[in-house]
Amino acid sequence: PGAYGYPQPSHAGAPPMPAAPPPVGGRPGAAPYGRPPATPQTGGRTRHWIEINGTRHQISRPTLVLGRSTEADVRIDDPGVSRRHCEIRTGTPSTIQDLGSTNGIVVDGQHTTRATLRDGSRIVVGSTTIIYRQAEG
Repeated sequence: PGAYGYPQPSHAGAPPMPAAPPPVGGRPGAAPYGRPPATPQTGGRTRHWIEINGTRHQISRPTLVLGRSTEADVRIDDPGVSRRHCEIRTGTPSTIQDLGSTNGIVVDGQHTTRATLRDGSRIVVGSTTIIYRQAEG
């Protein structure tokens, strides 16, 4: 007999069975307990970018100034765009603000001085259309 009078297990030499379930990710495709499967982990960051005439401009800082000036973060060569036309601020939520431009901004069809941005928002400055994009990861 084994310890305390119990019979010796027949699988002597085998490692003991774990008392806890396998760790998250222990099985391919396993989801954390009590939660649906998530997209691949990328640190939980949201990526932000704008598209102007088919060109993608990554937003890697908290603010991005758009304008005609060579000192703007993104230069827009459009006579209807002021030197420092508007500023996008990334966050929760992301926003856009007119910086005192001559012609203003139009966001999702509304002429405004400030607006909340969502993925797919259409921004018009001068005669240039900008698409704001954001995605997890």
